[in-house]
Amino acid sequence: MGSRSHSINDKYSIKEITNLNDFRDLMTIWDSLAERQGAYMPFLCFEWFKLWLDHFLKNNRLLILLLYKENEIVTIAPFLISEERFKGINVRKIDLIGNAYSPIRYFLFSEFNNEEKMKNISYIFEFFSEIYRNWDILDFYSIPEENDCFDILKMAIKQTGLKHLEYFCFGDCYLDNIEYSGDEYFTNLPKKIRKDVSYCQRLLQKMGNFEFKLINNGDLIHHHMDLYYEVYSKSWQQKEGIGPTFHRDLAKMAARNGWLRLGFLFLNNYPISSQFWISCNDTAFIMKTVYDQDYKKFSPGKILTAEMMKYVIDIDKVKTVDYLQGDESYKQDWMPGKRERKGILFYNNNMKGNYLAVLNNRILPLFNKYKSLKKIKGIIVNQSGRNP
Repeated sequence: MGSRSHSINDKYSIKEITNLNDFRDLMTIWDSLAERQGAYMPFLCFEWFKLWLDHFLKNNRLLILLLYKENEIVTIAPFLISEERFKGINVRKIDLIGNAYSPIRYFLFSEFNNEEKMKNISYIFEFFSEIYRNWDILDFYSIPEENDCFDILKMAIKQTGLKHLEYFCFGDCYLDNIEYSGDEYFTNLPKKIRKDVSYCQRLLQKMGNFEFKLINNGDLIHHHMDLYYEVYSKSWQQKEGIGPTFHRDLAKMAARNGWLRLGFLFLNNYPISSQFWISCNDTAFIMKTVYDQDYKKFSPGKILTAEMMKYVIDIDKVKTVDYLQGDESYKQDWMPGKRERKGILFYNNNMKGNYLAVLNNRILPLFNKYKSLKKIKGIIVNQSGRNP
C-alpha cells in the first residue's frame, strides 16, 4: 500500500506515505519546508532522513504524514512504526523518525506562526485519535525546547483526550550570541583550560611535526574518514553497534552541502584526535569528538576543540555553537548555556495503552517513594530499554 488520504475537515486532509518510493518523490517539497526550519535544517532536510532510513529502517515501517490545507502541504510529520517490548509487554509503537544519532526530532512546518503550528499538530493528534487507531504508544523523543517547539506541542496536547507523560531526555550545552573573534573566545575560557591547552601544545610541538588540519570538502573523504575511524578505535568510547558506517555517509552528505567540518590533530603525520562538526545557517554542531587514549595526558581533545572553535568563529562566522547531546561538566566549561531535550509519551485508548498509562503514570512513580519497591521497578524498567 503506497498512500491513503483522509479528510480532517473542509480545509484540511492528511495523506499517509508508507513506502520509500513515495517518500523519495517528496524531496522538493520536503526541502522547501526544511529550509524554513532555521538552524536545525541539516537534521530535518530530505537527505538526512534518506540517509537515516538507508541505515536504520530495517524491519520497521514508514508512516510519513502530509497535512494539506486545501491543496498545499503545510506540515510533514515523519514517523516510524515498530513492534517492540515496552515495560514487559509487546506493543505497536510509533516514533518520530530518529535514534541516538538524531540530535532533535520534530515536524516540518510551512508556517512561522505558533498558533498555526499548534493547530497543525492538533490535526495530527486527531488523526491518531480517530482515524489511525492501530497503535499502543506514541513516543515523541528529543523535542527541542527553544523556539517554543516543546511548548507548541504541549498546547496541541490540551486539545486531545490522549493520556500522556512528559519526560526528560538529555541536556544540551551551547554558546550563542557570538560577536567576537576566536582568540577573544579562547581568552575568556576558564583559566584551567587555557593553561592546559597552551602547555600541552608546547609539549607536542617539541615531540615533532604537530599540525591541525580541517577537512571541509569531499576530496579524499574516504581516506579522511578512515583516519577518523582509526582514532575512534583507540578512543575511550564504546564501539558503535547500531550504525558503524553512518558517519562515513553523513560526512559525504555534509561535504556535498558545504557543511562538513572534520578536524584532526596530527603528530608526525599520525592522527591523535578527530572531531566531526557540521556548520550551517550560522550554527556549528559538534557531532562526535574522539582522541587516541595513548595521548590522553597531552589533552588532544581540548587542543582540537580550541582550534575548531576558532575556525568556526573566524572563518564560518557562526553565531551559535551547539554540543547537541549531553551536558557533562567538561562541555559546560566550553559552553555555559544549557537547555533540555524533552519527550512526551502518549497512550492509546485501548487495553495495552490504558495498562501502560496506569503503570507509567501511577504505579512506577509510587515505587519511587518506597525503597522496598525499587527492586521491582527495576525489573519492569529493564524489560523496556529507554525509561520515560
